[in-house]
Amino acid sequence: MSIISAILASRSGLLANSQRAQLVSTNIANAQDENYSHRTLNVTEAIGGGVQVLGISRAMDNTMDALYRTELSYAAKQNALSSSLAVYTAQLGTLESETSIPNLLSNFQNDLGLLSNDPGDASLQQEVFLSANSLAKALNDANSALSTLETTALNGIDADLETANAAMKELARINADIGRAEPGTETYAALEDRRGAQLDTLSSVVEITVAYDSEGRASVHAAGGQTLVVAGHVNELSFDRATGTLYSGTEDITPGESGRRGADQGSLAGNIILFNEIVPQQQLELDEVARSLIAGFEGADTSLAVGQAGLFTDAGSALSVTPAEGLAGRIKVNDAVNPHKGGDLTLIRDGLGAVTTGAASDNTQILAFLDFFDTQVSYDTAAGQGATATIMDFTTGIFSAQQARRVDAQSQLTSLTTSSETYREARLNARGVNIDTELQNLTLIEQSYNANSQALRVASEMIDTLLSLTS
Repeated sequence: MSIISAILASRSGLLANSQRAQLVSTNIANAQDENYSHRTLNVTEAIGGGVQVLGISRAMDNTMDALYRTELSYAAKQNALSSSLAVYTAQLGTLESETSIPNLLSNFQNDLGLLSNDPGDASLQQEVFLSANSLAKALNDANSALSTLETTALNGIDADLETANAAMKELARINADIGRAEPGTETYAALEDRRGAQLDTLSSVVEITVAYDSEGRASVHAAGGQTLVVAGHVNELSFDRATGTLYSGTEDITPGESGRRGADQGSLAGNIILFNEIVPQQQLELDEVARSLIAGFEGADTSLAVGQAGLFTDAGSALSVTPAEGLAGRIKVNDAVNPHKGGDLTLIRDGLGAVTTGAASDNTQILAFLDFFDTQVSYDTAAGQGATATIMDFTTGIFSAQQARRVDAQSQLTSLTTSSETYREARLNARGVNIDTELQNLTLIEQSYNANSQALRVASEMIDTLLSLTS
């Protein structure tokens, strides 16, 4: 090898090691950033000796990324369901709770039973009124909690749309920047890191698939196939509250609907399912309890005239043929028996339509009320408890069903959180920075740098010697 070749080879080695050292320093500085992928310098042997820098490579595993993002979408959906339902079911209490609707219904039945043994006892009449009022209020409170759940779902949808649309717009901008950047440069690698972070953000909201074109730009689709981002174009997401429809551009991609090209996973799907399916279902269930109470006590009260309200009312009125949604929020005890509003407690014994005071020992009407609890009542089969049931069986059934939805979501969330964390760790191991390895690399770089410096010094001395001989 000639002296000039040795000088050029040493110089290329020094330059390469300088870039390596800078890259290792960058790796160490970003070791705690999960969106950062480990960088390495690609080199090859140069013609005439030395090394040639080919560019920077970024550690990445598209398969692992896809697996992690899928698990993230599943977990995000269950988290949206679990966290919202947990707040709602906390209001309901447990089945063993004294303030749960089934227990309050049982207390009301027991108080009627006690009153039937001594129908003229004013204190027992008061207890029946209070237990009936507690039962109606518990239904009101459950209805209010359900309204809060609906608001939470809508707020979640709005937040998810904002997050998803912002991520998609940023992905479109990154696509444009990647199209202009030189592959193998730090700028290109940084853009890929930014893109990965946005894809992670988007996948927590909507389950996605990602493909890359020949220029390295990402095309993003919902799991069902709808295009979300292609090159610099974005199909923004929007939600129609009136119809419960999710749109991507003009395409209907509502989760839970067959034939749609959207995604059934992600926090957005969870919030939409809450709004479109779970809230209406639980509203129906609560309303059916309220309806059967109002209708049952109207039907058992022989003193009522046509259209006259019974012990339980729809906001003070008798039950209509087709009561409006939200009956559980309107049910209340008839003011006619409310002593705080000038009512007469003896009407519980005599019937709400009684015009004269009955005998203190007459328990006929009270027994008729009690018979209702043993009666098979017709229910909307959509409530999931069959066509007929006693009010106690139906109430216990819908209470258990509403609690089970939260338990199921929580159970799935726990499992999916574990699996997504496993994929996250595997992905970090594949693309993350190992500080010990990088420190070892710095030592090797230092040794290589010193060797190249020494070779360059020796070559320089040889040239000085030759020049002195010719002078």
